[in-house]
Amino acid sequence: MHLPSAQKTYSYISLYASSGSVGTSCSFSTHESSFVCCVWLCVAGGAGLYCNRTWDGWLCWDDTPAGTVTWQNCPNYFPDFDSTEKATKICSESGQWFRHPDTNRTWSNYTLCNFHTTGKLKMAYILYYMAIVGHAFSIASLLISLAIFFYFRNLSCQRITLHKNLFVSYVLNSALTLIYLIAVVNNPDVVGRNPVGCKVLHFFHMYMLGCNYFWMLCEGIYLHTLIVVAVFAEEQHLHWYYLLGWGFPLVPASIHAVARKKYFDDNCWMSVETHLLYVVHGPIMAALLVNLFFLLNIVRVLVTKLRDTHRAESNMYMKAVRATLILVPLLGIQFVIFPWRPENRLAGEVYDYIMHILMHYQGLLVATIFCFFNGEVQAALKRQWIQYKAQWGQRRRDHCSMRSTSYTATLLTAADCACGVFLSQGLYLKSAEDTERLDMGSREKESKGLVNLE
Repeated sequence: MHLPSAQKTYSYISLYASSGSVGTSCSFSTHESSFVCCVWLCVAGGAGLYCNRTWDGWLCWDDTPAGTVTWQNCPNYFPDFDSTEKATKICSESGQWFRHPDTNRTWSNYTLCNFHTTGKLKMAYILYYMAIVGHAFSIASLLISLAIFFYFRNLSCQRITLHKNLFVSYVLNSALTLIYLIAVVNNPDVVGRNPVGCKVLHFFHMYMLGCNYFWMLCEGIYLHTLIVVAVFAEEQHLHWYYLLGWGFPLVPASIHAVARKKYFDDNCWMSVETHLLYVVHGPIMAALLVNLFFLLNIVRVLVTKLRDTHRAESNMYMKAVRATLILVPLLGIQFVIFPWRPENRLAGEVYDYIMHILMHYQGLLVATIFCFFNGEVQAALKRQWIQYKAQWGQRRRDHCSMRSTSYTATLLTAADCACGVFLSQGLYLKSAEDTERLDMGSREKESKGLVNLE
């Protein structure tokens, strides 16, 4: 993966899971070692009482003085052997190699080679899943950051454009790493078949790894040009940055792929036992050193020349420089300290955990420092939140007002209807009374008329 220590972990997982599929390579390794040992055995030994050099089937043992114990690292061509452990062989006082009491045959002690295999395999799987989780979190945080940068148009500027390209390179690198972990490292059949596709995937992974760090260099160059060279100039030509960030990493990645194919064409290019990796790691370390120089020079300029100006730009640029200055050592420290892994088992495990966190959570770290902790982004999000709350409150008030108006209109309509009923009932009663009076009057007239007739 990013570093020999990480890739060694994944190689250990793959080899342990594919003990059947690596039989050919193990056989080749033992045959090669036995041939070298055979040639060496033909050379005359030294004088004195000693145990003769010998080949025990796995390792070649040198002439050993009588009464001593010799040791060497365990062979690395067995999937369950730890090559950092030691195999021992005893030379007796009589100048004879130690014989096992049960078999009466010469015996070499390889018990430590796989004594801690179970624990180390468990740790390898923990680191493996840490890598998967780390890259998944990195992709999620980077995509959120990109969405923020693209959504808020007021954040658009050349520095944010560089951030976007840096974030895209990290998203692609994390995606390729996840594919590599799931499709290659955790798939021993693929490693055994050694298809061209896994090597192409490795090539693109090396390319995107270079893009990550060269876009970090672009960030440093941009700030250096802006502050030191152009003295707060507003615009720069970004096509040179695109060429450096996306174009230049193709050169070391292509050279590494060609050299790997010609000189160290192992299965899926998973082995780290080759100096060809420095074809990719060398330019990355150079970019980190140049970036660190730029950033230190920027800090010097800001401190010495802008202290008395009290310009608002100085504070803004100092924050940007501080963020980049924090990231460069964090993102580059693994390329400086990885050769010095402690020999002690516990210290080595702590080292592995720290290194894997630094390597596989880089995208999350970049998104946090360059986006989530960015004052401009926080201000834009705060304004958007206030605007959203105001709009939501206005909608609630409008909705409540509409409901109140509708409720009032309903009450008025009901009252009108009730009044209509009451009025109609009153008119009806009045007309009935009038009719009754008319009837009574006519009856009275009729009765008077009858009386008169009589």
